[in-house]
Amino acid sequence: MTEHKARFWQRFASLTFGLVVTAGFGGCGRESVDPDQRQTSSPAGGEPSELTLTPPIAAGEGDLFEDVTGRAGIDFRHQFCDTRIANIIQSNGSGVAVLDYDRDGFVDLYLVNAGPLEGVTHHPRGTVREPNRLYRNRGDGTFEDVTVKAGVTGHSYGIAAVAGDYDGDGWVDLYVVNVGANILYRNKGDGTFADVASKAGVADRGTGIGAVFLDADRDGHLDLFVANYLTFDPDYKLYFNPDGYPGPLAYQPEFNLLYRNNGDGTFRDVSEQSGVRIAGHRAMSVCAFDADGDGDTDLYICNDMTPNLLLVNDGTGRFEENALKRGVAFNALGEAAGSMTAAVGDCNGDLIPDIMVSRLGYGSLYMGGKTGLFEDRMIASGLGGLTAQYVGWGNIFIDYDNDGHLDIFVANGDAHHLVGWESLLLRNQGNGTFVDDRDAGGHYFNAKIRARGTAMLDFDNDGGMDLLVTAMGDRPFLLRNRGQYNRHWLMLDLEGTRSNREGFGAIIHLDAGGRRAYAEARCPSGFLGSSDRRVHFGLGPSRVADRIEIKWPSGTVQVLEQVAADQVLKIKEPSNAS
Repeated sequence: MTEHKARFWQRFASLTFGLVVTAGFGGCGRESVDPDQRQTSSPAGGEPSELTLTPPIAAGEGDLFEDVTGRAGIDFRHQFCDTRIANIIQSNGSGVAVLDYDRDGFVDLYLVNAGPLEGVTHHPRGTVREPNRLYRNRGDGTFEDVTVKAGVTGHSYGIAAVAGDYDGDGWVDLYVVNVGANILYRNKGDGTFADVASKAGVADRGTGIGAVFLDADRDGHLDLFVANYLTFDPDYKLYFNPDGYPGPLAYQPEFNLLYRNNGDGTFRDVSEQSGVRIAGHRAMSVCAFDADGDGDTDLYICNDMTPNLLLVNDGTGRFEENALKRGVAFNALGEAAGSMTAAVGDCNGDLIPDIMVSRLGYGSLYMGGKTGLFEDRMIASGLGGLTAQYVGWGNIFIDYDNDGHLDIFVANGDAHHLVGWESLLLRNQGNGTFVDDRDAGGHYFNAKIRARGTAMLDFDNDGGMDLLVTAMGDRPFLLRNRGQYNRHWLMLDLEGTRSNREGFGAIIHLDAGGRRAYAEARCPSGFLGSSDRRVHFGLGPSRVADRIEIKWPSGTVQVLEQVAADQVLKIKEPSNAS
């Protein structure tokens, strides 16, 4: 029996013979209970009051990733108000956004909480929602909780968050996606935020699950796409499902939305005229990137149990659905399995973006081609055998060893039971094929986590890409990359002038040591959140980038030569075209 088959049957046995966690009203405080002194006695019925928290995971001497969550001062706990995963809304969890809200050069963390929701969770009367949390990076490896001071506690049943400077004032803003009214936190530049969602026209009250900022029409202002899921009916009972709740097709889908930025701090809904209002789909996430290489930003939407969508931009902010035509609607088995999210990057070195989709079911690695078509290489890449036994949620391309090749991290978790699974660390062999690297990754990759959202970041600015993983009814996991590979790196922090302030949509080609690399500056949205917006390149043995070419969304082309490695380099778009 192979190792993978053995793990499968071990997992099957654990599901058959009972849960391996202590189930209860996970993190649901009562009105009289301080969130930092949570109840530990059992409520009526004898059930324990909380899911158990995963203790710190000690790293071995050679472990690449180290769990530094507690040491860093991150004491967030996802408030899961139930004894089990009772329905499809609860199953998704909640996520995180990475942003440098105070412009000190170190990225901060915004963690989204769920809490109680009538008709969805089964919580004691009087349960109070615990806040979302903003942690300011002190720059010394630790964080401080500034949530109350900053005014970003949130409300409603929180799902996801995404960061972007929508008003172009140089201070990054925050969009929070809820089941219920969404929030647009405008950064006031003094360490505080103001909720301007209603005034700005983006307080959508749907069942939100994701969002992304993009400049759809290249006018220099960031637009906003909101991914909505489904209309949940707590009274729906006409189903047979041994896992305990109806699937997504039991509920009515909700439309996604595209808000066009008016340039004055407000948005208008252009979903219908832009072509993104497509019936019959239940989104799980959205990512924005130039899928066809024509210089404008397209949208890829992962859907739950219906085909995924590729919305191709005509350059004016009008979109045409092309997923089936371009080969990215279904997996290699022809299934519209439940897709969670898409990681985007060039993983085979041909300077064309590829798409890795994590699924409840068989995932996909769509390799991009010069004709604008994609080919699913899930089996040929080795990923089929490595991932098929899991349910993948957060999914990230990450060059964790700075060798210049994009590796993969996948956060796994059971969709129907409060059972932890191992995360995956998959090393790129340099040609778009992958092998399991959990042994190098370290002890975290043997831990069984109820994982959901994933973000990539470099929180200590040392060039080793770190990870943040959120979990159901548990603490998050800040995984510091402490690799010592004697390899070099560059991190590019772009600032647009004629283009949007974030530089989203800029195409970058970098030459170093006889090798050329490709990347796109974009709003790095994923499952339930967004990653570090700075563009990271692993340079391997090269101490210098021979040439960096940036094509900004405005059309300006900027070239830098002989750039020293091992730095975070701020690059401002020239005010005049060249």
